Parts: sequence; structure tokens; C-alpha cells
Amino acid sequence: MTPDERRHEIVKLVQNEKTVQLDELAERLGVSRMTVHRDLDFLESRGLLRKERGGATAESSLLFESNFHYRLQMGQAEKKALAQAARALIEPGNVIMIDDSTTTLPICDELEDIEHVTVITNSLAACDRLRGRANVQLILTGGTYNDTLQGFYGLVCEQSLSKLRADLAFLSASSAIGTSLYHQDQEVVRMKRALMGSAERSVLLLAAAKFKTRALNHFAELAEFARVFIGRDLDAAAAQRLRQAGIAFDLV
Repeated sequence: MTPDERRHEIVKLVQNEKTVQLDELAERLGVSRMTVHRDLDFLESRGLLRKERGGATAESSLLFESNFHYRLQMGQAEKKALAQAARALIEPGNVIMIDDSTTTLPICDELEDIEHVTVITNSLAACDRLRGRANVQLILTGGTYNDTLQGFYGLVCEQSLSKLRADLAFLSASSAIGTSLYHQDQEVVRMKRALMGSAERSVLLLAAAKFKTRALNHFAELAEFARVFIGRDLDAAAAQRLRQAGIAFDLV
């Protein structure tokens, strides 16, 4: 097991069990306590867990949940299904925008068989997945880099987006309250609004669990999106409220 694989396993264990003891981690992974100590120090520096005396915990907070590496591990099957639904909207020659979310990121893996696609993004992770693809013209917005979010933001990012046009913009949100969408970071909100302003149509990909979370800053209404894809685990009551509000959506 490589260090990266070992740290990935630690993150999964902490997320699943919420609190894990150092001795237990060392035994499960077959490494020394000192190695686990170093791994926990590294993971804590990336905001993936909280190191405590004798172990680690994954207590939730808005800051913790905004961390890219933490979010990347969550709901992978649901995100893949959402990305596959989004892929059906993309045609050869399209210009598309992808935001910084881990929910839209798997769209990158669905583009292999689509010719002459231009992808505009502020996401470093999307850039890493798409660079070198012969069928993709990749445009990175630039801007001020945020390592916690693994993306570029600020005036340069927003000005870049304002000078570009796309057929489709794919976005997600941290929270859905009623028919409104929210995010905890103001700079991310401005970036998402810039994406929406530069696209002919905006498409929302939303994990079902987002209807049970809260974030501070409003950035859009569900009605602003041409298509809305939501994870199929959305509870019946929430689905009924959306239908009563006249929101068209697909469960995937």
C-alpha cells in the first residue's frame, strides 16, 4: 500500500466510523504508530480530519465540508449517475463550463467519446483530468488559487468568464432550501453566477443529501436552470414540495 492509498483508507475509516483510535489504525493498516502519526498530521493539514489525542475524528462543520478532498470521497456512485445524465446533453462541438464542485467533476470522465468539446473551468481537478485529451480543448479561467477548494476565484476568474460564451454550464450547490440554492463561500457564489451568466443554458447536478444541509449565501433559484438532475435518494416529501412549486427535475 502506497502512502496515498494508506491515507485514502484512513480518511474512509474516519468518515465511516467518525472517530478512530491510533492503535486501531496502525493494526488495520499494518504500519507503525509513528507512520500513522505522520499520516494524521498530513491529513489534518489538508483539512480532511481532526487529530485528537490517541486518534482522529471527522466531526462535521461548514469549513470541513467545504474541503475538496473530503467532498471527493462522498457519494461517488451518485455523482457518477448524475454525470452520466449530464453527458446525454452534450453534443460534439459544444462549449461547456464545469464548476469547481466534486459533483460535476465526474462529467470529465464522460467526455471521452465526444469529439471537439471545449471545456471551460475554474477547477484544478477538472484540469488535471482533462489535460492531454485529444478531443478536448481545455480553457482554465485563472484567478486566485484556493487549495482548500482546489479552484481559482476572484476578479481574474470572473472577468475571464464574462468574456467567454458556452452552450452549457454544469453546476452544483452545497445546500438546497426549498427552491433556493446556497453555498458557504461568497467567492464561490460569484464564480457560479459568472458561469451561469456566460452560458446559454445552465444545468444543475444535485446530490439528494443537499436538501438536508444548510449554507449561508444564496446563489440561485432552481427555476433558473434549464435542467435539474437530483440523486434518486431524494425523499418523497422533498420531491413533492418541488413539484408543488412547479420545479421540473429528473431523479437519476
